[in-house]
Amino acid sequence: MLNQLETIIEEDKYPRDLEIKEEELGEIDDFNETPPTDIIAFNELRSCADLVRMYKNQQLDIKPDFQRDLVWSKTSQTLFIDSLVKQLPIPSMCISLDYKTGKRLVIDGLQRMSSIISFLSDDTWTLSSLTDIDERISGKTVKSIRDKHEEIYNRVENLTIPITVLRCDYAKKKHMQYLFTIFHRLNTGGNKLNNQEIRNCIFQGNFNNLLKRLARTSEFCKFLNLEKNKSYRLIYEELILRAFAMESDYQHYNGRLAQFLNNFMNEHQNDDENTLNEKESRFLDAIDLIFTHILDRKPLPKISKATTEAILVGVLRNLDTLQNLGDIELQSRFNRLRQHENFSLENLKSGLSHKDNVINRLETAIEIFS
Repeated sequence: MLNQLETIIEEDKYPRDLEIKEEELGEIDDFNETPPTDIIAFNELRSCADLVRMYKNQQLDIKPDFQRDLVWSKTSQTLFIDSLVKQLPIPSMCISLDYKTGKRLVIDGLQRMSSIISFLSDDTWTLSSLTDIDERISGKTVKSIRDKHEEIYNRVENLTIPITVLRCDYAKKKHMQYLFTIFHRLNTGGNKLNNQEIRNCIFQGNFNNLLKRLARTSEFCKFLNLEKNKSYRLIYEELILRAFAMESDYQHYNGRLAQFLNNFMNEHQNDDENTLNEKESRFLDAIDLIFTHILDRKPLPKISKATTEAILVGVLRNLDTLQNLGDIELQSRFNRLRQHENFSLENLKSGLSHKDNVINRLETAIEIFS
């Protein structure tokens, strides 16, 4: 049976064009409704010192853990600080404000805000040595700048930044969906965030922490042959989210993947500890069953996310039954799924996120593993 399994894995291909289509799914914003009328946008000016004060008092969340490779280089940070020193025009930042809790979230301006915090909060922070910036800050530590050129430090402290504020209610689903769209529209540069990186910012809470924790477990890393310290930009956190969301409620999937996943994260954002423990235990049991008893402790081959999602959903839906079956029977069911026409390359390419295709794939997987 293992020889047959290996033959199927060897013959199956995951073409680059399908891979690109799946990557694009993680970047599409499918929210096209009219913005909620009860979100109010207004402009204000905030000094750099005031922004740092709000950050230190936990009134402003800059959520710096999007991903390491999205952080500005030291050169870019230094050039920005030099612009503040020279009082050059600075683009407006965008911040959301939950009027009920007073909490603020940086929607656009994360890297600028991080640079300001470093300069005004970290005496050991050293700016890059560059020829085209003020020589008084080039290659200097913040402490050195403040001690020798206090006027420069004070100038940055007192400089005001234009802020666009979106006054909203984080408890309202439509408001959070709108903030998701604003993230998409504003983060359009070279460091554009993908959908899960945006969710990581907007839907902070116990469930989001669970997704990140599961994606870093040794079990999951072995299952997908992931490198422990490599940056994957939260794409596997999204895969785990898809498995949970589709297993729970695929019948109500409407063809809008981003919105479907957003709604699930919004609803489960603050699940209680018992619920989260049960989700974690079941997911790790499912991974162990696939990795140990179906794949013979070999990583899952490089297959489409849609197929991987269906395998996870099929196993999660039938976990209790599957745990009583032998390896040969489990491998046979895995092979049947891989060979089914719903998982052919032609089918996948024709509708990765199309409602009927997704539901048919998941129901096929659930039936095969039942």
